[in-house]
Amino acid sequence: MILRDLVLTAVIFWLLPFCVARPWVGILVWSWIGYMNPHRLTWGFAYSMPFGLMAMLATLLGLIFTNERKPIPRTIEVFLLGALWLWFVITTIFAFYPDDASTHLLKVSKILFGTVLSMVLLQEARKVRALVWVIALSIGFYGFKGGLWAILTGGGNRVLGPPDSFIEGNTEIGLALNMVIPLLVFLQRQESRPWARHLFRAGVFLCIVASLVTYSRGALLGLAVVVPLIFLQSRWRFVLLPLLAVGIWVLPSIMPAQWSARMETIEEYQEDLSANQRLNSWYVAWELAKTHPVAGGGFRTFTKDVYEAYMPGYTYAGAEHDAHSIYFQVLGEHGFVGLGIFVALLVSTLIGLRRVGSKARQDPSHAWIVDLARMAEISVLGYVVSGAFLSMSYFDLFYHLVAITAILKTLVAEPVVAPAPSAAPVPVALPAAARRRPMLGA
Repeated sequence: MILRDLVLTAVIFWLLPFCVARPWVGILVWSWIGYMNPHRLTWGFAYSMPFGLMAMLATLLGLIFTNERKPIPRTIEVFLLGALWLWFVITTIFAFYPDDASTHLLKVSKILFGTVLSMVLLQEARKVRALVWVIALSIGFYGFKGGLWAILTGGGNRVLGPPDSFIEGNTEIGLALNMVIPLLVFLQRQESRPWARHLFRAGVFLCIVASLVTYSRGALLGLAVVVPLIFLQSRWRFVLLPLLAVGIWVLPSIMPAQWSARMETIEEYQEDLSANQRLNSWYVAWELAKTHPVAGGGFRTFTKDVYEAYMPGYTYAGAEHDAHSIYFQVLGEHGFVGLGIFVALLVSTLIGLRRVGSKARQDPSHAWIVDLARMAEISVLGYVVSGAFLSMSYFDLFYHLVAITAILKTLVAEPVVAPAPSAAPVPVALPAAARRRPMLGA
């Protein structure tokens, strides 16, 4: 068992000098650790090692000496991201539970700081594509593994994420897989090697299977948006969309009975305990925001005391209270102002990606940007839909997609250097006799 800990620790320490020498590599290493959580796949001393902090410190050390950093892009997404971060600080000052709020603000600030560093260090085509590789493969690993496991075992048990991580739960890993599927499609389209293209196709299929077998109704609704949109972007859409319709029709008959029973509660939510708890949480968030409309209750405000204050006599069967929605989480914790900034960031990111794709079509060398903008837009839409049913307002991947949007805007805004026109030939004066001599065949 200890061998896995030793190997992972050796790999991380081997990468640290590269993080110092090339800070943009440090961002990739930090992202890999944050998304894949490889230390959570060990059972010894490496399980709780602060590998992410080590990678970030090495990156900051290299940032002092590097000349590869660039100014933060001046886009609407960046300004809204800064405003949201500032508002998090303000609501923490007036939070119901200042100590808990301050601790959570520190965690969220680490995510946002890494997002800003990504925009500073990754403003090149090869670098932003490398970031997409890291994100897609890190989370896609669990989709690949979970999909295979679900097929081999008949899908009788839920697919879960790495323990003690941001995507540990079935609903969390379901949302993450929905957001990564479009990025895997982008990598498949950019791949020229046939075997690699087939491997990415297999990865997409297994991630879809894994997302289904999370038994998350929010993940199912997200898939219902992500998969059709991906097919609509394909040149084979007139074949794929009918196949999708057939697949949806036969899906309940090939899935386990307990899966079908759980998905049917989407329509019969009045009789489902989990759905009722979600509705109650939304009610509490709404009432809290009505009494504290500007700053809300601050981070970590969904507690037993708050529930009892707004729903006297309410008892919760779970281990902890939760907002169960990215929108109601922001509304309850940061008020209507925070929700307005958050929704504006979502909308501006979607609009920005659409405009980037339209502008990139004008330059054939930017074909990869067109594909990435399309798939990133679908990824954000998956977050918008699946996130409506779970508290993932501070998920790293959404903020990295904001950073990717800002970077793509800078790349398409760079002037295209046209080749210098060849010099026109200088006319040579001919002798008068030569000018009078008729040409052959005249």
